[in-house]
Amino acid sequence: MLFALYNTLCERIPETEGSQFGLPISGLDDLWLCVDFKAYPALLLPAKETDLRPDIVLRSVDVGFSRQCEIQTADNQAQSGCYTIIRLKDDDPDIVRLFMRILEERFCGGDDALNNAAIAERIQEIAALFSQVGGASRDLIGLWGELFAIAQSVDTEAAIRSWSARKNAKFDFITESFVLDVKTTLSNIPKHRFSIEQLRPAGDFDAFIFSLCVEEVPAGKSVGEMMDMVADRIADTELRSAFLLQCLIKGGRDIYQSPLHLQAYPEENCYEVFDARDIPVPVVELGSPIDNIRFDVELTQIEPIQNRAKRLSVGFVWCGMRGTSQL
Repeated sequence: MLFALYNTLCERIPETEGSQFGLPISGLDDLWLCVDFKAYPALLLPAKETDLRPDIVLRSVDVGFSRQCEIQTADNQAQSGCYTIIRLKDDDPDIVRLFMRILEERFCGGDDALNNAAIAERIQEIAALFSQVGGASRDLIGLWGELFAIAQSVDTEAAIRSWSARKNAKFDFITESFVLDVKTTLSNIPKHRFSIEQLRPAGDFDAFIFSLCVEEVPAGKSVGEMMDMVADRIADTELRSAFLLQCLIKGGRDIYQSPLHLQAYPEENCYEVFDARDIPVPVVELGSPIDNIRFDVELTQIEPIQNRAKRLSVGFVWCGMRGTSQL
């Protein structure tokens, strides 16, 4: 919503410093999106003149509280009022798209009008998020696989609630009765790397492996598109916001910038689920000093879950065809 509006605004960039060209946000009274002469976007939220706070100046974001504004509109009319201005100091389309998506969730969710204290608190949360995101490259193929698993789910929100928030978690999905780890490979052979703890976890619960082969094709989906597709299925506003923030932490700034477009192989919705106990592990003698073992296993000769009781225990509803199951 906001990114599409931003692209429309960029067709008419103001020529002079200090000027803003803006459009109202559809369905949200008194909220405006504007651009300045550098094509930097700003979200304007209605504010009270008496609600005064020190401005916030961060590396990527500025917030000016309770400012008198005059906005030039498409019909050359002027819109005046008191607004708090959240401004991104960047015009990179992918960064803007990322920022717009966050602003949508945090400020355009239909809440009652926020006072400046609440706006400041949310901006600090966003700043903390960006400090975690950083610019480092992340495992986007692994994140794509996790999003694919969620997208196959019959109950999207339940799958997201069980999704581990840590990037290096031992298991990607954790429930009261079972754990599940998603293994994604660009090879057409389902060969994955495991730890002994993943396949033989300690505790009174079942462990399952979601095996996914993918290929890079122009018709595939990017990780950003996968994220948006899943987010559109989430009705709970708070859960959707938490989901997007978790994607950004796991995927970094490359969420929208990555040109990688993937598709499940050999068919678009093809994958397999294995009981971890059916996958062999190396034998380590009791008391051995060997630790932190990692090993590769090719799953071609291992039978995926077929027993109906096991399928139900892992929370899967199957379509009746091998490789086309759904979480």
